[in-house]
Amino acid sequence: MLTPVERVMVLKAVDLLANVGPRHLIKLAAVAREEGMWKGQVLYAEPDLADALYVVVEGSVQLTSQGRELSAVGPGQAFGTWALVDDSERGQQAMCAEDGLLLALMREDFYEVVDSDPELPRELLRILARRLRELVEKRPEEARVGGEGVEPAAGETAAPPSPASGEEDVAAPAPAAAGAAEHGASLESAVLDRSEPRSPS
Repeated sequence: MLTPVERVMVLKAVDLLANVGPRHLIKLAAVAREEGMWKGQVLYAEPDLADALYVVVEGSVQLTSQGRELSAVGPGQAFGTWALVDDSERGQQAMCAEDGLLLALMREDFYEVVDSDPELPRELLRILARRLRELVEKRPEEARVGGEGVEPAAGETAAPPSPASGEEDVAAPAPAAAGAAEHGASLESAVLDRSEPRSPS
């Protein structure tokens, strides 16, 4: 069984919580749950709804998607991180590859701590904002909002100028809407990918 200090250190290894203050980590560590795992156990399947973040304390976990191996997660590494803020389908399967111990932080327990301390979500927002800024610097083409700076495709015309005073207001067409949606989806995918362990090169 982990001591309170050991729990704090385990959670501090999680990328999303790395810069959270000690006071908040202590509260999160108090509600985290220790779960044993055995080889071959499926911790969650691809269509399962995300409900918890896990950190490997002992043993290892294999992450796969549609039968393809993604990565192996060992002691001190987290997986399912975005379950704290996103309850969509997992999109990957997690299976125990070696008997061990996990520290699980359930989203419902996380929200209870958040509700009791408004400073914690502000810290997390700062972390997410910094993550997005890094992404924008690396992939500016996918970080545009609403098609900003996107040239009209061949055959398309630019939006007409705003009507002069006294003329009827007409909504301008938005030819770049589909492109903006694709950029948004790509941006979300890229941000989510940052939180999961990557396969060794």
